Formats: sequence, C-alpha cells, structure tokens
Amino acid sequence: MSKKNHSDEEKKSAGSRGDDGKKADQDISAKTPGVESTAVPDQKNGLSPEDMAKQRIAELEMELAANKDKLLRAHADFDNFRKRTYKDMTEARTFVKIDTIQPILNVFDHFNLALQASERKPDFKVLDDGMKMILVEFKKAMDELSIDIIQVSEGQIFDPALHEAASKEPSDKHGEGRILRQWRQGYKMGERILRPASVVVSSGPAQPAANASDVKESK
Repeated sequence: MSKKNHSDEEKKSAGSRGDDGKKADQDISAKTPGVESTAVPDQKNGLSPEDMAKQRIAELEMELAANKDKLLRAHADFDNFRKRTYKDMTEARTFVKIDTIQPILNVFDHFNLALQASERKPDFKVLDDGMKMILVEFKKAMDELSIDIIQVSEGQIFDPALHEAASKEPSDKHGEGRILRQWRQGYKMGERILRPASVVVSSGPAQPAANASDVKESK
C-alpha cells in the first residue's frame, strides 16, 4: 500500500471519530440534567419561538374580541325583541279590555237613567235599592278594568280630546266654548279615551232680535 492511500484512510478515520464524538457530546448534554443543549431550535417563517408565541396570542385576542362583539350584538337583539314583545302584549291586553267593556257602557248608562227616574218616585223604593246595588257592582267592575269616568262640570272649557259636542245653545251665563251640561258620560282607560263625554256647548250670548224700527232705518 502506498503512503498516499494510507494517509487518506487515516484522515477518514479521524473525521469519523470526530463526528461520533460530537454526536455523543450532544446526546450526553440532552440526557444529563443541568447541562444545556447547544442545538439551535427549529424556526418557522423566520420567527423565533417567542415571536411565534406572541403572534398566536395576538390571533387569539382578536378572535376573543370578535366573539365578544357577536355576543353583545346577540344580547342587544334579544333585549330589543323582549321589549317589542312586551309592548305588543300590553297593547293586545288593552284592546281586549276595550272590546270587553264597550258593550257594557250603554247598559251602564241605562241603569243610571233608571236610577235617576226612581229617585223622582219614592214609591219605587225596592227598585231604587236594586238599581243602586247593580250600579255599585258595575263601578267595581270598571275599577278592576282601570276605567274612569271623564269628569264634566258646568262652565268647563270644551276639550275636543275629552268631549263631544252634542249641540250648541246660546247662554248669557257662560261664554262661547263653555260646557252648559252633560248629555252622556264619557269614559277613559288610563290615557286612552273609550268614549268622549257628550255635552251641550255654549255658543255665547243670544243675539238680540232686530226691532222693526231698526229694520226700517237699515233700509
């Protein structure tokens, strides 16, 4: 064997022993507690593990914020739906009450008229007592339904929101637009008018009749 070949084999053997030594050193440092590994950690997209962790945290925070916004929107939509439903149910109950009480109002009026007639005839004492009892029961039912009588007094200013003008009459006592008397009671439920009070309204002082002499002078 030539000297050159012998030298090449020695170099290969030395290199192999060197690689094995490095590998053994790495294995020992990895398995031995307290000995830090000199191996370089894998990197992705040129980011260090710390940067990758920060990026992931930022992504999770954005996802959390988006989910929180969706939750708040869903909560607001549900709250609006609940309020609309409550309002619709309240209005529906009010209309049911109105439909229930309207047929009774005329009966209530007739009982009032009968009571007034019986008071003018004392010999109808039994009828008078019975009518009063019925009237009391009607008033209780109206109270339970939160129905109030629209109060009307002589000389009160006519209010088209509460009153209905049945007729007009001249009056020297009350000026134009003042109520002279009530013809039919009105009723309301809270702020809602079930039926306006029907009244007679003053048209102002009566105009004096023209004298014959005044007519001749005008001619």
